[in-house]
Amino acid sequence: MVEDDRDALAAEFFVLTQAGYSVLTAENGAQAVDLLSRGIHPRLIVLDLILPKVDGWAVLKHLQADKELREIPVIVITAVKPDQPQIKGADVILEKPLDSARLVTEIARLTGGAIA
Repeated sequence: MVEDDRDALAAEFFVLTQAGYSVLTAENGAQAVDLLSRGIHPRLIVLDLILPKVDGWAVLKHLQADKELREIPVIVITAVKPDQPQIKGADVILEKPLDSARLVTEIARLTGGAIA
């Protein structure tokens, strides 16, 4: 999960751990790219678009440029309504304020219901 808003991060972390998921967090895009570069390849990424240091669009480009990483499903969460209905590299786009139940449903759908 990549989210710079600590309150949102804590809330989403709580919801996902309560649903049985293991959650690794990054507070900005640079941390996320660093984790990916060190070989940490999650089953799914929940990504905010507006981030300090390296934004979510740059993280998506990084994922798309790597043939192993581009297979990781990505749920984009954003407070900014995207101009385009689809964002390259995003499997799902959810708007803030986040509907926690929908987030859990989409994660289950994209991971085949597996809890990890």
